[in-house]
Amino acid sequence: MKRPKLRKGSKRMTCSKRYKIQKKVRDHKRKVRKEAKKSGFKKPKKDITIPNDAPFKEDVLREAELRKQRREELKQAQKLERQKEVAKKRNIERTKSDSPEKKKTEKTEKKEKSKLKSGNRSNDIPERSLCGEVKKVIEASDVVLEVLDARDPIGSRCVQAEEAVLRFPNKKLFLILNKSDLVPKANLEKWLCFLNKEIPTLVFKCSTQVQERKLEEKKVKPGCIDVSHGTVCYGGNALLRLLHDLCPSPNIGIKVGIIGFPNVGKSSLINSLRQIHVCKVGAMKGTTKVLQEVNIDNQIKMIDGPGLVVSPSNREVTVTLRGIHQAVGDGVLGAVNIILKHSDKQQVMLQYNISDFRNPLEFLTLLAHKRGMLKKGGIPDTESAAKLLLNDWIGAKLSYHSSPPAAKCQHIDGAMTGRLREGLNLGLLEADNLQTVKALKCPSSASSISFKSPGLTSGILDENEIVQKEEQMAVDQEPEDPDSEEDDNALGEADKEDEDSGDKSPEVSEEPDSTQKNDIKAIPPKDGIRSVCFDKQEDADSYDFNRDFV
Repeated sequence: MKRPKLRKGSKRMTCSKRYKIQKKVRDHKRKVRKEAKKSGFKKPKKDITIPNDAPFKEDVLREAELRKQRREELKQAQKLERQKEVAKKRNIERTKSDSPEKKKTEKTEKKEKSKLKSGNRSNDIPERSLCGEVKKVIEASDVVLEVLDARDPIGSRCVQAEEAVLRFPNKKLFLILNKSDLVPKANLEKWLCFLNKEIPTLVFKCSTQVQERKLEEKKVKPGCIDVSHGTVCYGGNALLRLLHDLCPSPNIGIKVGIIGFPNVGKSSLINSLRQIHVCKVGAMKGTTKVLQEVNIDNQIKMIDGPGLVVSPSNREVTVTLRGIHQAVGDGVLGAVNIILKHSDKQQVMLQYNISDFRNPLEFLTLLAHKRGMLKKGGIPDTESAAKLLLNDWIGAKLSYHSSPPAAKCQHIDGAMTGRLREGLNLGLLEADNLQTVKALKCPSSASSISFKSPGLTSGILDENEIVQKEEQMAVDQEPEDPDSEEDDNALGEADKEDEDSGDKSPEVSEEPDSTQKNDIKAIPPKDGIRSVCFDKQEDADSYDFNRDFV
C-alpha cells in the first residue's frame, strides 16, 4: 500500500513568539557592537593614492606629510593648553574649598579652647553675676524657702546661704523637702525629724509639668493640687496656708524668695503652686539665669532665681552633683566614677538589671549593651551610657536615699530656731507633713539605692571671693619663665659638683673682685664655702685661686 504524502508544517507563528525572536536579535546585535567598541576595532580608511603618472608627485607627497606633521603639533599644543587650564581651575577650586575648611577648623579650635578655659560650662553667664542674682533674691524677700533634694537633704543644704538669710532679724527661713516621692517613707520621716530640730521643714512633691500654658483643675485628694492631666502636687496647700499665716494683714502681701542648688526643683515648685507653666524648667543645669517674680495670688509673690554657686573647696562628688556646670566629655565619666564609689553596688546592679562589674568602665560597658547604645562596629558607647546614668541621678527619675548623720551637726543655735518658729502653728504643720507623707507613693527600701552623703555643701555668695579665685587660677596658668628655669638648673648642677668634690673645693671669700664679675659665674655660699663655675676649661686652668676677694 502506498504511503500517503504528509503535509508540510506551516511557518506561521504567534505574535508574541515573533516579537520575542526580534528582541533577542536586537540584543545580540547590540552586544556585538559593544564588544567591537571595547576592542577598538575600526574599519581602515582608504588611503587616497596619487597615480604615478601625475606630475610633481614627490612634491605633493612631501607637502601632504608636512601638513600632517603641523596638524599633529597643533593638536599636541592644544592638548597642553587644555591641561594647563584644567590644572588652574582645580587649584582655584582647591583653594576655595580649603579656605572654609580652615576657617571651620580655626572656629572649632577656638570653641574647644573656650570650653577648656570655662571648664565646660553649660551657660555663658559668669559665676559672679549668679551670686549677685542670689543676693538680690535674699535681700528682696520677706520669707526665704530653701529647696532641698529629699534624696540627699544635707548635701543640698548651703550653710552660707542660710547664714546670709538669718543675718536679717525680720526674715523667715523654711526648708522644702522636694522630690520626696523618690525616697522610702521611713527615710523621709527620719529626715523630717532631723531637719525640724533646726529649721521648720515641709514635705513637697512638684507636679510633672506638661508643656501647656493653662492647665485645668480637677478633683483630687485633700491637701493636694492637681496641675495637669494625672500629675499631682503634694504639699501645695500646706505651703500656701503657711505663707498666708505669715502675711501681716489681708491687704498686705509678702515676697517669698526661692533659693537652692541647681536641679533641686525651684522653678517647678513655683509652677506647681501657680498651676500654670510660668517658669522655664529643664534637666540641664543653669536653666534659670536671672531673677523672676511670679504672683501666686493677691498676697503672695514668689521670686525665682539662679542656683547657688558651689565652692571649689568642696569634695569632688559635691562639686559634680551640685555644681552649676554641666559635665562634658571626660567629666561625665569622672562624675559616674564618683557616684558609683559612693553608692551601694548591689542596689545599682538591681536598679539597672546588669551583672556584676569590677570597675566603672565595665559597668558602663554592660549598661551600653543593655540599652543598645552601640557605635559603628558594635563598640559600646560608654559616654552615652555615662550621660544616661548622670541624667537619671541628677534629674527626678532615679530613686536613691541617704541616711541622716548619727552625730549632731547643727550649725543653728536654739535661740535662732525659736525665732524662726515664732508665729507658726507647729501642730498644724506637723499634721500637714504627716498627711502629705501618707498620700505619697514612695518606693520601698529594697528598690532604692543607698547613697553615702558627702555632708554639707559650701556655697559662694560673695562676688569678691569669685574674683580672687579667678585671679588665682590665672596666676596658676601663667607659663614659667624659661630663663629662670635655666638659672635654676645651673644652680642645681653647681650644687651637685660641690657635693661630688667634697673637701677638694677651694675656699674663697664672699664677693669676687669687680674685674672678674663678668668672667665668673658665682654661686651663693654654701656652708661657708664659695664655689666658682667656668664656661671653659682654659679659664679654670688660668684662674688664680689665691686671689683676694673683697
